[in-house]
Amino acid sequence: MRYIIKNKYLKAVIDSFGAELVELYDQDGINRLHQPSPDTWNRVSPILFPQISRTKDYLYQAKGKMYQMPQHGLVRNTELKPIVLEKEKIVFLFEDNEETFEHYPYHFRFYVTYELQNNKLNVICQTENKDETTMYYMVGGHPGFLVPIYDNERYEDYYIEFEQKETVEAMQVVDGYLANVYKPCLNNESVINLRHDLFVPDAIVMRGLKSSYADLKSKTNDKIMRFYFKDYEILALWSMSIDNAKWVCFEPWNGIQKVFVLEHEKMGVLALNGKESSSFTYSIELIK
Repeated sequence: MRYIIKNKYLKAVIDSFGAELVELYDQDGINRLHQPSPDTWNRVSPILFPQISRTKDYLYQAKGKMYQMPQHGLVRNTELKPIVLEKEKIVFLFEDNEETFEHYPYHFRFYVTYELQNNKLNVICQTENKDETTMYYMVGGHPGFLVPIYDNERYEDYYIEFEQKETVEAMQVVDGYLANVYKPCLNNESVINLRHDLFVPDAIVMRGLKSSYADLKSKTNDKIMRFYFKDYEILALWSMSIDNAKWVCFEPWNGIQKVFVLEHEKMGVLALNGKESSSFTYSIELIK
């Protein structure tokens, strides 16, 4: 089922399947999000929990036992119901059950909140550990923004501009998996000009950015999408290296495997002590 929250600046449409943001309209009535396509990418803005990316053969070890986890975790393929539904806010709850325990041996509550604040949409992911023992997890977002917005523009007319000049390396994808291998990405620079061959072989995965936000801009119109990610350790940028891939994803991530190991406790993921909770927010601001 689809739900709508709106104010005089924005209208957001959220699908209960995966608690996924599927449409986001600005004041001019333009949907700024990519729309699913079987020829390219059939998602819009999945929530990633309790895993980001995938392990080799989708396997990992936790509590001395082997488990298999789908790519990007469990939430994005689960039907959820809202527990709060207001004009400008909606909250979904994802909680452990017998089925989740077959893939992920922890007792948890995971809340996804969408809340409008003027021309900004806040996306809040809160994790609660229901158990007494430590829980290991990852959490992130994957919103895909329409590029270009207008028919008379090209993909190459768009660029990403960070709040500050950055010097970072990008984590590489090797044989389809994120690896502990890096190459230079930005060298005292603030701008990445979009072109499809940037995404060969895959996403641009950056850790250690100083900026708290990055703007998606066009050289031919004055609309700006400002993406806030300061709560997250990693920002990945992703599209496909094909001409009909008319989007770019801004992916905030917390917790990612640092080396190829099976043991969950050694994968560089987040740890949540018994009965504790954590909360991370990313935000989408549509300027003009």
